[in-house]
Amino acid sequence: MNREIDRQKALEQADVAAMKAHAYADATGSHARLAESIWRLLQGLGARAGGRVLAFGADPQILLTGDPLRPEPRDANGFPVYDRWQGTLGVRGPQAAWETFPVTRYPLNLATTRPFDVAIASMPNNDVRLRSAEARAIRHHRFHLQAAGTLKDLAPGGHAVFLVNHSVLDFPDPGRWAPLAGIADFLGAVRLPSSALRAARACDAPVDVLVLRRRQSPHPDTELRFPGVQWSSQDGLHETTHFTTHPDRVLGTRKVGTDYWGMKQLAVHDPDRTWPGRLEAVFAEIARQHGPRTASPPGAGSTPPSLTPRRSTPRRPDEAPDLGL
Repeated sequence: MNREIDRQKALEQADVAAMKAHAYADATGSHARLAESIWRLLQGLGARAGGRVLAFGADPQILLTGDPLRPEPRDANGFPVYDRWQGTLGVRGPQAAWETFPVTRYPLNLATTRPFDVAIASMPNNDVRLRSAEARAIRHHRFHLQAAGTLKDLAPGGHAVFLVNHSVLDFPDPGRWAPLAGIADFLGAVRLPSSALRAARACDAPVDVLVLRRRQSPHPDTELRFPGVQWSSQDGLHETTHFTTHPDRVLGTRKVGTDYWGMKQLAVHDPDRTWPGRLEAVFAEIARQHGPRTASPPGAGSTPPSLTPRRSTPRRPDEAPDLGL
Protein backbone atom coordinates (compact mmCIF):
# COMPACT_ATOMS: atom_id res chain seq x y z
CA MET A 1 0.00 0.00 0.00
CA ASN A 2 2.77 2.43 0.93
CA ARG A 3 4.57 1.57 -2.28
CA GLU A 4 1.50 2.49 -4.32
CA ILE A 5 1.10 5.76 -2.41
CA ASP A 6 4.76 6.59 -3.00
CA ARG A 7 4.36 5.83 -6.70
CA GLN A 8 1.31 8.10 -6.95
CA LYS A 9 3.19 10.94 -5.29
CA ALA A 10 6.11 10.42 -7.65
CA LEU A 11 3.78 10.55 -10.66
CA GLU A 12 2.24 13.78 -9.41
CA GLN A 13 5.68 15.31 -8.88
CA ALA A 14 6.68 14.27 -12.39
CA ASP A 15 3.55 15.98 -13.72
CA VAL A 16 4.35 19.20 -11.86
CA ALA A 17 7.90 19.19 -13.24
CA ALA A 18 6.67 18.55 -16.78
CA MET A 19 4.05 21.31 -16.60
CA LYS A 20 6.66 23.73 -15.26
CA ALA A 21 8.97 22.85 -18.16
CA HIS A 22 6.07 23.43 -20.55
CA ALA A 23 5.32 26.82 -19.00
CA TYR A 24 8.89 28.06 -19.37
CA ALA A 25 9.76 26.52 -22.74
CA ASP A 26 9.52 28.78 -25.78
CA ALA A 27 7.03 27.90 -28.52
CA THR A 28 6.77 31.28 -30.25
CA GLY A 29 8.58 30.23 -33.42
CA SER A 30 6.53 27.06 -33.79
CA HIS A 31 3.25 28.86 -33.14
CA ALA A 32 4.17 31.53 -35.71
CA ARG A 33 4.93 28.87 -38.33
CA LEU A 34 1.69 27.07 -37.55
CA ALA A 35 -0.30 30.31 -37.63
CA GLU A 36 0.59 30.94 -41.26
CA SER A 37 -0.50 27.44 -42.26
CA ILE A 38 -3.66 27.63 -40.17
CA TRP A 39 -4.72 30.92 -41.73
CA ARG A 40 -4.25 29.55 -45.23
CA LEU A 41 -6.39 26.57 -44.21
CA LEU A 42 -9.12 28.73 -42.68
CA GLN A 43 -9.35 31.01 -45.67
CA GLY A 44 -9.40 27.97 -47.94
CA LEU A 45 -12.35 26.75 -45.87
CA GLY A 46 -14.15 30.02 -46.55
CA ALA A 47 -13.36 32.23 -43.55
CA ARG A 48 -14.67 35.61 -44.63
CA ALA A 49 -12.80 38.90 -44.60
CA GLY A 50 -14.00 41.13 -41.78
CA GLY A 51 -14.99 38.19 -39.59
CA ARG A 52 -14.25 38.25 -35.87
CA VAL A 53 -11.38 36.06 -34.70
CA LEU A 54 -10.70 34.70 -31.20
CA ALA A 55 -7.42 33.21 -29.96
CA PHE A 56 -6.57 31.82 -26.52
CA GLY A 57 -4.24 29.39 -24.79
CA ALA A 58 -0.49 29.64 -25.38
CA ASP A 59 0.78 32.59 -27.48
CA PRO A 60 -2.65 33.80 -28.63
CA GLN A 61 -1.31 37.01 -30.19
CA ILE A 62 1.15 35.01 -32.26
CA LEU A 63 -1.60 32.63 -33.37
CA LEU A 64 -3.59 35.68 -34.50
CA THR A 65 -0.80 37.47 -36.31
CA GLY A 66 1.86 34.95 -37.22
CA ASP A 67 4.42 37.35 -35.74
CA PRO A 68 6.85 35.58 -33.35
CA LEU A 69 7.88 38.95 -31.92
CA ARG A 70 4.51 39.56 -30.28
CA PRO A 71 5.13 38.30 -26.73
CA GLU A 72 2.30 38.21 -24.23
CA PRO A 73 2.23 41.02 -21.64
CA ARG A 74 2.84 39.42 -18.26
CA ASP A 75 2.32 40.40 -14.64
CA ALA A 76 4.95 40.52 -11.89
CA ASN A 77 4.56 36.77 -11.32
CA GLY A 78 5.18 35.94 -14.96
CA PHE A 79 1.59 35.03 -15.83
CA PRO A 80 -0.15 36.42 -18.94
CA VAL A 81 -2.21 39.51 -18.18
CA TYR A 82 -4.97 38.58 -20.64
CA ASP A 83 -6.75 35.27 -21.21
CA ARG A 84 -7.77 35.79 -24.82
CA TRP A 85 -7.15 38.08 -27.77
CA GLN A 86 -9.40 38.94 -30.68
CA GLY A 87 -9.20 40.70 -34.01
CA THR A 88 -10.69 40.97 -37.48
CA LEU A 89 -9.83 38.74 -40.41
CA GLY A 90 -8.07 40.85 -43.04
CA VAL A 91 -8.55 41.07 -46.77
CA ARG A 92 -6.34 39.64 -49.48
CA GLY A 93 -2.86 41.06 -49.80
CA PRO A 94 0.24 41.65 -47.65
CA GLN A 95 -0.23 43.44 -44.36
CA ALA A 96 2.31 45.96 -43.09
CA ALA A 97 1.33 45.47 -39.46
CA TRP A 98 -1.13 43.61 -37.31
CA GLU A 99 -2.83 44.92 -34.20
CA THR A 100 -4.66 42.89 -31.59
CA PHE A 101 -6.79 43.75 -28.61
CA PRO A 102 -7.51 41.65 -25.53
CA VAL A 103 -10.74 40.05 -24.48
CA THR A 104 -11.14 40.52 -20.74
CA ARG A 105 -12.49 37.89 -18.39
CA TYR A 106 -15.60 40.00 -17.85
CA PRO A 107 -16.38 41.90 -21.08
CA LEU A 108 -19.24 44.28 -20.41
CA ASN A 109 -20.80 43.83 -23.84
CA LEU A 110 -20.59 40.03 -24.04
CA ALA A 111 -24.36 39.60 -24.41
CA THR A 112 -24.59 42.07 -27.31
CA THR A 113 -21.34 41.26 -29.12
CA ARG A 114 -21.82 39.38 -32.39
CA PRO A 115 -20.39 35.85 -32.42
CA PHE A 116 -16.91 34.96 -33.59
CA ASP A 117 -16.30 33.53 -37.04
CA VAL A 118 -12.97 31.86 -36.25
CA ALA A 119 -11.36 30.53 -33.07
CA ILE A 120 -7.80 29.26 -32.62
CA ALA A 121 -6.25 27.84 -29.46
CA SER A 122 -3.08 26.08 -28.38
CA MET A 123 -4.38 24.25 -25.33
CA PRO A 124 -2.46 24.17 -22.02
CA ASN A 125 0.07 21.36 -21.59
CA ASN A 126 -0.74 19.97 -25.02
CA ASP A 127 2.76 18.54 -25.56
CA VAL A 128 3.24 17.14 -22.05
CA ARG A 129 2.93 13.48 -21.04
CA LEU A 130 0.91 13.60 -17.83
CA ARG A 131 1.44 10.48 -15.72
CA SER A 132 -1.16 10.61 -12.96
CA ALA A 133 -4.69 9.56 -13.86
CA GLU A 134 -6.15 12.60 -12.10
CA ALA A 135 -4.05 15.09 -14.07
CA ARG A 136 -4.92 13.40 -17.36
CA ALA A 137 -8.62 13.42 -16.51
CA ILE A 138 -8.56 17.11 -15.58
CA ARG A 139 -6.76 18.06 -18.79
CA HIS A 140 -9.23 16.09 -20.87
CA HIS A 141 -12.26 17.49 -19.06
CA ARG A 142 -11.03 21.08 -19.36
CA PHE A 143 -10.42 20.69 -23.08
CA HIS A 144 -14.01 19.61 -23.65
CA LEU A 145 -15.34 22.44 -21.49
CA GLN A 146 -13.26 25.05 -23.33
CA ALA A 147 -13.98 23.60 -26.76
CA ALA A 148 -17.74 23.44 -26.15
CA GLY A 149 -17.82 27.01 -24.85
CA THR A 150 -15.78 28.25 -27.80
CA LEU A 151 -17.95 26.50 -30.39
CA LYS A 152 -21.07 28.00 -28.81
CA ASP A 153 -19.48 31.45 -29.25
CA LEU A 154 -18.99 30.82 -32.99
CA ALA A 155 -21.44 31.89 -35.64
CA PRO A 156 -23.05 29.02 -37.58
CA GLY A 157 -20.52 27.97 -40.20
CA GLY A 158 -17.63 29.34 -38.12
CA HIS A 159 -14.41 27.36 -37.80
CA ALA A 160 -12.29 26.34 -34.82
CA VAL A 161 -8.72 25.02 -34.81
CA PHE A 162 -7.46 23.48 -31.57
CA LEU A 163 -3.91 22.29 -30.83
CA VAL A 164 -4.41 19.48 -28.32
CA ASN A 165 -2.57 16.60 -26.75
CA HIS A 166 -2.92 13.40 -28.78
CA SER A 167 -4.75 11.79 -25.85
CA VAL A 168 -7.84 13.85 -26.72
CA LEU A 169 -8.42 11.95 -29.97
CA ASP A 170 -7.03 8.73 -28.48
CA PHE A 171 -9.36 8.81 -25.47
CA PRO A 172 -10.82 5.31 -24.95
CA ASP A 173 -14.47 6.45 -24.80
CA PRO A 174 -15.51 8.12 -28.09
CA GLY A 175 -18.85 8.97 -26.48
CA ARG A 176 -17.04 11.85 -24.78
CA TRP A 177 -17.40 13.73 -28.08
CA ALA A 178 -21.20 13.80 -27.84
CA PRO A 179 -21.54 17.43 -26.59
CA LEU A 180 -19.23 18.75 -29.32
CA ALA A 181 -20.77 16.51 -31.97
CA GLY A 182 -24.13 18.06 -31.13
CA ILE A 183 -23.02 21.47 -32.42
CA ALA A 184 -20.01 20.91 -34.68
CA ASP A 185 -18.71 18.85 -37.57
CA PHE A 186 -15.29 17.19 -37.57
CA LEU A 187 -13.41 18.31 -40.69
CA GLY A 188 -10.14 16.55 -39.95
CA ALA A 189 -7.01 16.38 -37.84
CA VAL A 190 -3.24 16.29 -38.23
CA ARG A 191 -0.79 14.70 -35.80
CA LEU A 192 2.39 16.73 -35.39
CA PRO A 193 5.73 15.09 -34.56
CA SER A 194 7.06 14.84 -31.04
CA SER A 195 8.72 18.10 -29.90
CA ALA A 196 7.14 20.05 -32.78
CA LEU A 197 6.17 22.95 -30.50
CA ARG A 198 8.87 23.07 -27.82
CA ALA A 199 12.41 21.75 -27.55
CA ALA A 200 12.20 20.99 -23.82
CA ARG A 201 12.73 17.33 -23.03
CA ALA A 202 9.44 17.12 -21.14
CA CYS A 203 7.48 18.49 -24.11
CA ASP A 204 7.77 15.56 -26.50
CA ALA A 205 4.19 14.29 -26.64
CA PRO A 206 2.58 14.42 -30.10
CA VAL A 207 0.15 17.29 -30.63
CA ASP A 208 -2.95 17.02 -32.82
CA VAL A 209 -4.42 19.91 -34.80
CA LEU A 210 -8.21 19.53 -34.77
CA VAL A 211 -10.30 21.33 -37.39
CA LEU A 212 -13.99 21.77 -36.51
CA ARG A 213 -16.90 23.73 -37.96
CA ARG A 214 -19.95 25.03 -36.10
CA ARG A 215 -22.88 23.31 -37.73
CA GLN A 216 -25.41 25.48 -39.57
CA SER A 217 -28.05 22.74 -39.50
CA PRO A 218 -29.25 20.81 -36.44
CA HIS A 219 -28.82 17.63 -38.47
CA PRO A 220 -25.26 16.21 -38.43
CA ASP A 221 -23.57 15.10 -41.62
CA THR A 222 -22.77 11.40 -41.28
CA GLU A 223 -19.54 11.91 -43.23
CA LEU A 224 -18.34 14.54 -40.73
CA ARG A 225 -18.78 12.56 -37.54
CA PHE A 226 -16.09 12.57 -34.86
CA PRO A 227 -13.80 9.55 -35.22
CA GLY A 228 -13.87 6.40 -33.16
CA VAL A 229 -11.10 4.74 -31.16
CA GLN A 230 -9.49 1.33 -31.49
CA TRP A 231 -7.38 -0.75 -29.11
CA SER A 232 -4.06 -2.18 -30.25
CA SER A 233 -3.28 -5.30 -28.25
CA GLN A 234 0.19 -5.35 -29.80
CA ASP A 235 1.06 -1.82 -28.68
CA GLY A 236 -1.13 -1.68 -25.58
CA LEU A 237 -2.62 1.68 -26.54
CA HIS A 238 -5.95 3.18 -27.58
CA GLU A 239 -5.65 5.24 -30.77
CA THR A 240 -8.07 7.19 -32.92
CA THR A 241 -9.32 5.58 -36.11
CA HIS A 242 -8.86 8.88 -37.97
CA PHE A 243 -5.20 8.20 -38.64
CA THR A 244 -5.91 4.64 -39.67
CA THR A 245 -8.11 6.09 -42.41
CA HIS A 246 -5.65 8.93 -43.12
CA PRO A 247 -2.13 7.67 -42.32
CA ASP A 248 -0.61 10.56 -44.30
CA ARG A 249 -1.91 12.93 -41.62
CA VAL A 250 0.60 11.59 -39.11
CA LEU A 251 3.58 13.81 -39.92
CA GLY A 252 6.32 11.37 -39.05
CA THR A 253 7.07 7.78 -38.14
CA ARG A 254 4.88 6.35 -35.39
CA LYS A 255 6.70 4.62 -32.52
CA VAL A 256 5.44 3.07 -29.29
CA GLY A 257 7.75 2.64 -26.31
CA THR A 258 7.75 2.21 -22.54
CA ASP A 259 8.72 5.06 -20.24
CA TYR A 260 10.51 5.13 -16.90
CA TRP A 261 7.24 4.41 -15.11
CA GLY A 262 6.47 1.33 -17.18
CA MET A 263 3.73 3.16 -19.11
CA LYS A 264 3.24 2.80 -22.84
CA GLN A 265 3.81 6.05 -24.71
CA LEU A 266 3.32 7.14 -28.30
CA ALA A 267 5.92 9.13 -30.22
CA VAL A 268 6.06 10.48 -33.77
CA HIS A 269 9.57 10.89 -35.15
CA ASP A 270 10.52 13.34 -37.90
CA PRO A 271 14.31 13.73 -37.64
CA ASP A 272 14.57 15.63 -40.93
CA ARG A 273 11.79 18.05 -39.87
CA THR A 274 9.79 17.64 -43.04
CA TRP A 275 6.52 18.22 -41.19
CA PRO A 276 5.89 21.90 -42.12
CA GLY A 277 5.67 21.07 -45.83
CA ARG A 278 3.61 17.95 -45.19
CA LEU A 279 1.28 19.97 -42.97
CA GLU A 280 0.62 22.39 -45.83
CA ALA A 281 -0.30 19.49 -48.11
CA VAL A 282 -2.72 18.00 -45.57
CA PHE A 283 -4.33 21.37 -44.86
CA ALA A 284 -4.75 21.94 -48.60
CA GLU A 285 -6.50 18.57 -48.86
CA ILE A 286 -8.86 19.42 -45.98
CA ALA A 287 -9.64 22.79 -47.57
CA ARG A 288 -10.41 21.13 -50.92
CA GLN A 289 -12.71 18.62 -49.24
CA HIS A 290 -14.61 21.01 -47.00
CA GLY A 291 -14.15 24.48 -48.48
CA PRO A 292 -16.60 26.43 -50.66
CA ARG A 293 -17.48 24.74 -53.92
CA THR A 294 -17.36 28.09 -55.71
CA ALA A 295 -14.46 30.41 -56.45
CA SER A 296 -11.96 31.23 -53.69
CA PRO A 297 -13.42 33.56 -51.04
CA PRO A 298 -12.08 37.06 -50.47
CA GLY A 299 -8.90 36.84 -48.48
CA ALA A 300 -7.91 33.38 -49.71
CA GLY A 301 -4.17 32.94 -49.78
CA SER A 302 -3.43 35.96 -47.62
CA THR A 303 -1.14 36.06 -44.62
CA PRO A 304 -2.61 36.15 -41.08
CA PRO A 305 -5.33 38.69 -40.32
CA SER A 306 -5.12 42.44 -40.09
CA LEU A 307 -6.56 43.47 -36.77
CA THR A 308 -7.97 46.71 -35.37
CA PRO A 309 -7.20 47.73 -31.76
CA ARG A 310 -9.85 48.53 -29.18
CA ARG A 311 -9.76 49.45 -25.54
CA SER A 312 -10.02 46.74 -22.90
CA THR A 313 -9.43 46.37 -19.18
CA PRO A 314 -6.70 43.98 -17.97
CA ARG A 315 -7.19 41.21 -15.47
CA ARG A 316 -7.75 42.44 -11.92
CA PRO A 317 -4.58 42.27 -9.77
CA ASP A 318 -6.36 40.13 -7.17
CA GLU A 319 -7.64 37.64 -9.75
CA ALA A 320 -5.70 34.39 -9.92
CA PRO A 321 -4.67 33.20 -13.39
CA ASP A 322 -6.20 30.03 -14.81
CA LEU A 323 -3.27 27.63 -15.07
CA GLY A 324 -5.35 24.76 -16.54
CA LEU A 325 -4.02 21.24 -16.89
